[in-house]
Amino acid sequence: MSSESLPIALTAFAEAIKELPLPVLYAKVSEIRNSIAHLHRSNQELRAFIAESCESETDKQELESYIIENEGVAVSMTERIDLLKAEVESRGQQWIELDEKEKGQQNGDSASSPSQATNGTTEGSEATVQRGSSNPASTENSGDAQTGQDEEGVYL
Repeated sequence: MSSESLPIALTAFAEAIKELPLPVLYAKVSEIRNSIAHLHRSNQELRAFIAESCESETDKQELESYIIENEGVAVSMTERIDLLKAEVESRGQQWIELDEKEKGQQNGDSASSPSQATNGTTEGSEATVQRGSSNPASTENSGDAQTGQDEEGVYL
């Protein structure tokens, strides 16, 4: 990344997202979560490299500074997710945790909340739940959500 390039300030981000439609807000959350996952993976790889291969103390310190920087960026990204959530709720909509099902599967708890709706579908059911205007999936793509229930993600 260029040293001249700076991320948008949180206040400017909060102002900019006010103009975005709900599906775009959810897509942005997905994008940010993906970036956070990459940062965490990168930090794990850096830690493994430091533990296994890094011989110079100077190199170790430099790599550890990158890990600290990545952690700071992840915190900033989490703050942006919080702003996106606040924006959705300020519009009178219910916040839908899109990765709830994925978190349950990673913890080995695939049936953590069978009646909770995720991405417009109810887990453990063949029926599609229509959530009205709070559903981030557009109505013209609701057929995609029905036919691809096993797929996770945001249907735009």
